[in-house]
Amino acid sequence: MRRIAIQSLLHDRGKFLAALAGVSFAATLVLVQVGLYAGFLSMASGIIRRTGGDLWVMPRGIEVIDNSEPMSGAARAVARSHPCVRRVRGMIYTFMPVRKPRGTPDAVTLVGYEPDDDPVVPWTLHQGLPRDLHGPLRAAVDHVDLRKLQIEGDALGRTLQVNGHTVRIAATTAGMRSFTLVPFLFAEIDNARRIMHVAEDRASYWVVDLHDPRCADDVAARIGRHRDLQALSTARFAELTENHWVRESGAGSALGFTAVLGLVVGVVIVGQTLYAVTREHLRELATLKAIGGTDGEIVRFVAWQAALLASLGGGIGVLISFAVREGISSQGLVVILSGEVLALGLGAVLAMCLVASVWSVRAVLQLEAAEVFR
Repeated sequence: MRRIAIQSLLHDRGKFLAALAGVSFAATLVLVQVGLYAGFLSMASGIIRRTGGDLWVMPRGIEVIDNSEPMSGAARAVARSHPCVRRVRGMIYTFMPVRKPRGTPDAVTLVGYEPDDDPVVPWTLHQGLPRDLHGPLRAAVDHVDLRKLQIEGDALGRTLQVNGHTVRIAATTAGMRSFTLVPFLFAEIDNARRIMHVAEDRASYWVVDLHDPRCADDVAARIGRHRDLQALSTARFAELTENHWVRESGAGSALGFTAVLGLVVGVVIVGQTLYAVTREHLRELATLKAIGGTDGEIVRFVAWQAALLASLGGGIGVLISFAVREGISSQGLVVILSGEVLALGLGAVLAMCLVASVWSVRAVLQLEAAEVFR
């Protein structure tokens, strides 16, 4: 039955290629949209997850990393007071006004980190070395954001006016962009405080590393007894930020709608093709039924055709998706095609082909053996 089904599908090459194109298009659309969704999640919480730590100390009520405000060194002392705390790191994360080289006003997201940290921030440099950021008012921006900041040619050594300070670009990063597309400006925390005009003991967040992660709840509870402070785990803080920017903002719904639309188009194209092929072979299928073929064997005729289209179309869709990812990465969009994303996307494509085969399955189940004598 498998051989007959496949040969029947390949016999009319025009219909077969049309169905294959539909499955490939749907697979590409689904994989790219799911990859974009995963990429947006990564961009929204990338700073949190890369900075790491066991707990993040912040003003009470903060649920998104972007909604930060400076805290005094007293909050750091509160976090350090627990014996399970191994280290407390300062983190600056705030929006700052910037004036581009041509005088145009804009904004950047200032990220201040403690030098010689582990893990290292910024974690991927395109030009320059971490030690190049040690000097006064030195910073790094992503190389994709240089055009937005009106910096052409070699960026190293160029300057930006950030909150009234002349900041020199000493390095560029790669793949480190914000979900809001506001450029990141990475600087050592002392430089970030100077740019912000805040005291040397202040930070937007205090990142807590513990001797034993199992005491995280106890440390968080002690910090939470202070009415103005709260402590969230890194995973929880990242999840809240992702929910805010991707799920609650509507971006996730838009991506999901586009993916579903691609599946609907694929269902229609594949369903029409399978039904047309089945209608053309009703007499042959009736003959098989007349000589003792069971309904299950007849249904497998359609199932093998759907499986072939899903396999070939899904494979082509994967290849196109990787090409699309490379093409749009230069625009600063992140498409993550991990094993989980590929499994989810290809599973959706297989389900699409199975749904598309329903009309053909109904036709063969309603088939009477007497059809062969008409």
